[in-house]
Amino acid sequence: MARRIRIISGLILFVFVTIHLLNVALGLHSIALMDRARPVLMGLWSNPLGTAILAGSMIAHAALGLVAVYQRNTLRLSASDSVQLVASLAIVPLLTPHVVGTVVAASFGIVPSFALLIPYFWIDQPQEGLRQVLLLAFLWVHGCVGVYTWARIQPWWPRIGGFLYPLAVAIPVLGLLGFVEAGNQAIAYVDDPAAFPGAIPPLDPPVLTRPFDEILALLKRINWTVFILYLILLAAVFAARQFRVAGSHGRARITLAGGPVMTGSTSLNLLEIARLNHTPMANLCRGRGRCGTCRVRVLATTEKLPERTEAEEKTLARLAAPPDVRLACQLKPPAGEMTVERVLSPFLRPRDMHDLEAEAADGPRHGEPSTA
Repeated sequence: MARRIRIISGLILFVFVTIHLLNVALGLHSIALMDRARPVLMGLWSNPLGTAILAGSMIAHAALGLVAVYQRNTLRLSASDSVQLVASLAIVPLLTPHVVGTVVAASFGIVPSFALLIPYFWIDQPQEGLRQVLLLAFLWVHGCVGVYTWARIQPWWPRIGGFLYPLAVAIPVLGLLGFVEAGNQAIAYVDDPAAFPGAIPPLDPPVLTRPFDEILALLKRINWTVFILYLILLAAVFAARQFRVAGSHGRARITLAGGPVMTGSTSLNLLEIARLNHTPMANLCRGRGRCGTCRVRVLATTEKLPERTEAEEKTLARLAAPPDVRLACQLKPPAGEMTVERVLSPFLRPRDMHDLEAEAADGPRHGEPSTA
């Protein structure tokens, strides 16, 4: 259930960011068009139900992300995991001023609009404009890595994946160009309003419930409070993770058929031990227990192996794997010695997944040929 919530909430947030970037891209035409299109493009999220779904997705995804950090047995990550982790940790401090400045400020009579925000980002507070660019960049990178990890093991990915790659580049580039062009329009209008009539739609003076300086001071206090609490929470999660993995653990010695011999702590799973020993092993879902590409056949062991986890059981059942096959990303080798062989090539490509699923659908087998 936690895995499903993490995927669904991530997809919802990715759709929101995509629509928001498309809205910003309309700045290539005009700020007025950005505001006219905003109720249409963002209307899905502006009603009570949409707002609740969006807020719930943000909270659930962030919470499950922190749980995932706590559950990591090692911080030696793959390149894609490192990028996604760094991007995710940077999102909260970059996102907080945006959320506070739109949601909280609205309660004091400041109604956000592009006609109000574009001049603010480009003329009044350009550093805030830079923060917006960094925020969208981190959101997009984090989202693309997550969606790609989930999608590339789906049977439909080989058919449509090639069409989605250009969009992953085009959408943020168009959003950035729209933001820059809208900023240029705002600057030109301020320099000579007569030369650019209508560049910025007229705004009704906001009816503020408190003095403007008071509102800004309050928003700043909220931003700093959230930021400090976030740092404390982050430090607590990393400290708890370190305390968990620092307990006394035995050592496992794993011989891979054909070499090499790997050693590692019994607190780590077999995939993590392979990474620490610089031994390649297929893991298209990056160790989430979804794809089954990291499965190994246990040839010999001096100690009893732990039972399969629920995720491991479901994936291996879907693949009709025999009892001696385990998922490297789920199996924590006990202290002692064990000999295993990789069932699949460590250099497996995403487009091979469809063929593997088709083979598994043929029915249970007594053995699987090794392509290690």
